[in-house]
Amino acid sequence: MSQQLVLSINSDADNFRWCWLSDGQIHSSASGNLEALAAALDNAAQQVWLLVPGAKVVTRQLEYTEKEKKHLRNLLPFQLEESVVGDIEDLHVAIGTAAAGKVTLAYTDKRWLKSVFSQLAAIGIEITRCWSTPSLLPLQVPPQELLEPVFSASDPEPESALPASETPAASPLAAAVSPVWALALDNGQVNLRFAEQQGFSIPLALLAPALERLVETQKLGNNLPALVLRASHQAELDALLSHLPANLSARVSAQWLVEPWHLDFNGRAIDLCQADFSQRLPLERWLKLWRGVGILALVTFITYVGVLGFHIFKLNKENLQLRQQMEAAYRSVVPNGQSDDPEKRLRLKLQQLQPKAQTGSVVETLARLLPIVASDSDVSIKVISYSAESGEMSVSVQAHSFNSIDALRQTISSQGYNAELQGVNVQGELNSGRLKITKQQ
Repeated sequence: MSQQLVLSINSDADNFRWCWLSDGQIHSSASGNLEALAAALDNAAQQVWLLVPGAKVVTRQLEYTEKEKKHLRNLLPFQLEESVVGDIEDLHVAIGTAAAGKVTLAYTDKRWLKSVFSQLAAIGIEITRCWSTPSLLPLQVPPQELLEPVFSASDPEPESALPASETPAASPLAAAVSPVWALALDNGQVNLRFAEQQGFSIPLALLAPALERLVETQKLGNNLPALVLRASHQAELDALLSHLPANLSARVSAQWLVEPWHLDFNGRAIDLCQADFSQRLPLERWLKLWRGVGILALVTFITYVGVLGFHIFKLNKENLQLRQQMEAAYRSVVPNGQSDDPEKRLRLKLQQLQPKAQTGSVVETLARLLPIVASDSDVSIKVISYSAESGEMSVSVQAHSFNSIDALRQTISSQGYNAELQGVNVQGELNSGRLKITKQQ
């Protein structure tokens, strides 16, 4: 079962409270400074939901036109310039869900929020979601097993109060008639959520005038809201009830003793992790996880490159020695001349010195052909050439008639040779011709 770490900070970001949640149940909780938080996490990387005090976050509802809807993030912050003190660039503005021409903004000091993120990042905490604490107060009755309804047995329930077992927001009629406001007292500060994405924190002493002013600005008139009061101890609950204005004391529909961690994490509260504070790829966490593997891979790669370079150097040196030996061998055969490719030139020299393969016997051929030529007194031989590689013999002859040369060709062909007459010339009374003679296969 996965657990989620939830962290809450005070306005000065020097004191922290944290708990582990699983399926809405608290498994453990503690509080302390930054060093105590780091010790509790054993310096291990964690993904955290962060709750910031309502005194640091302001929520406002603004209007927009359909033409502006695509550019809300760029346009809406500048609508705050006339109502905020300081430079708008110093504020971090988060935008809620836009609908029906209205959108809620939540803004806080950018420098302060960045310092909080940096402090937590230094101990390995990655903030994945961030809300203002008042915006997470449930606007309906929590599950019965998590809390205990509190009404004084001696005091009658207010006539205008709703039944304690009935959820104000869950009743369509009640929701249509009057809004529901949730108030929680925590360490002298009252967290108030008066709309789905709007809320603020106020000191307990200023609760009454703040509620009267809110009723006036919301233009509720006589349609006063139903109040749901929450606290961790009975004394805080009594103090919260005693500081309500007289006209709202009768509008308390429920009082609950509940742990401060039981909040509406699945609601539509504005997440401050937007723009510059949006969740990015956890490169630093990945770097810590894979640092050892990366170092080992780098050392392995450097070793491989070093060994490979050494072998290349060694082979180049051996190749140079072989080239020098080949050059010396070549110069021992050819003292002068080019030596650009001694290996190739030595191979050519070697081929020239090797005996050629003979495809026929010249002596045998002459012994059989010369008697045939000598038997014809009209034919005389002028030139005989023989190629040992091809076994071809070329014989140039002269005769007084062409018929004598052709008769010689036919006689040679009958002796097992191929005789081909090539080039016949006539000069006066003499006919010259050349016979190409090869042995039949």
